[in-house]
Amino acid sequence: MTEKILIEVIPVSNEQVSPLQIQMSDKIFKEFGLQNLQKVELSCSRNSVIVEIVSINESEPVIQCSDFILQELHLPPEHFSITLLKRANDKFEIGPVVGLLTEVHDKNNQISLGSIEEFCQEISLYANEIGVFFYVFSLNSFYKHSGYIYLDGTWKRSIVPYPQVVHNRIHSRKREHSRRFIDFTNELQMNNIPYFNDHFLNKWEVHEILKENEHLHSYIPETELLTSRDVLFEMLEKYQCVFVKPVHGSQGRNIFRIHKTDENKYLLDYTTFSGDFETVHYSFATLFQSLFSRLKQHTFIVQECISLLLYKEKPLDFRVLCQKQSSDKWQLTSVIARVSSKDQFVSNLARGGEMQKVHKVLIENFDVKQIPHIKKLMKELALEVAAIIDGNDDGIFAELGIDLALDENGKPMIIEVNTKPSKNQEQDQFSTKIRPSAKAILQHCVYLVQHHLVNDT
Repeated sequence: MTEKILIEVIPVSNEQVSPLQIQMSDKIFKEFGLQNLQKVELSCSRNSVIVEIVSINESEPVIQCSDFILQELHLPPEHFSITLLKRANDKFEIGPVVGLLTEVHDKNNQISLGSIEEFCQEISLYANEIGVFFYVFSLNSFYKHSGYIYLDGTWKRSIVPYPQVVHNRIHSRKREHSRRFIDFTNELQMNNIPYFNDHFLNKWEVHEILKENEHLHSYIPETELLTSRDVLFEMLEKYQCVFVKPVHGSQGRNIFRIHKTDENKYLLDYTTFSGDFETVHYSFATLFQSLFSRLKQHTFIVQECISLLLYKEKPLDFRVLCQKQSSDKWQLTSVIARVSSKDQFVSNLARGGEMQKVHKVLIENFDVKQIPHIKKLMKELALEVAAIIDGNDDGIFAELGIDLALDENGKPMIIEVNTKPSKNQEQDQFSTKIRPSAKAILQHCVYLVQHHLVNDT
């Protein structure tokens, strides 16, 4: 049976202790029934070293390691908390080791993780609480056997052990298709290292997966792959208002809204990061001609416009964050309402949208007695969507942002599913320092490592 204890690792110089000797507190000796001067194998991820253990009079569970031992285990010469596990035959392991892959800007020792920096800080703080060695790394630093650890309020580049599980937070679809990323994931698979979230989702593929479930049809806007001008023409004839979205789009970018008026005019709205454009076309031919140069660069879908619920005369939708925690079961972590900025038809925060509490926007539109039922329906729908995507798409998923809209009767509609939801859409929802979604990520990483180790034994 595996025994474990949360310990403090204290580095000491090679002059203070024999290079292959570890000083352990009496508490650890008693916990594991160890003998003074006993030789044991100590490992961390893929690295191990044979050491001699010496008892020291310390009431707290601490071990003092020489610089040499820390280097052999690819651990930084820093003070940190971690879990010590006792295995059979005088073998000990420290870990688990969790790596988060993202884009890291490292220039003149000024390290920035962009929009997920605060989120990563919270994961690191929680990791220290529960005895997990957590670090952030980029594709470049991985091949240099280094990563970034959070110490004393700052990120520091350091030697790090090989990850036992990887959380993929690469933001660029282009980078996910690069040769280097493919080589990296191939290496993880060869070494049987679990990693999530596996990849960005394709909007059309998500639609096709959900459409396989007949009972969800009434919650899915009608959607067609834009393969010809006839598809767009027929959708406009049927619905008078449609969205045209890139299948690989994100953050509300490059979305077109087309509205056919009673006078057979076509109003075209278009979102970009440099601004929003609205043009009027007096025939479908001129409309399509205007679109064609932009459409031919990517693959698009055409989707019926949903009549969104309004808050203070602005359209709103809801981001439901679903995560796996200490199991493979999906759970709801948070729900926020996103209100579009003035004259916008997308609610993304990157497009100027704002967050609101769910109850606040619902009480403006519904009787208080209806609200619990609406919230319950949104939760059940989001969790079902997460489970369906997870069960039908390749790879491991453990965090999904489900975007839902409500009609005036409180019925939810599925807008989009995101594998790497923004980490700036939940900060105001919680008063605690470490948000629940950061804890959930780390808890699932630990679960994957433990599950992997059990299957290997």
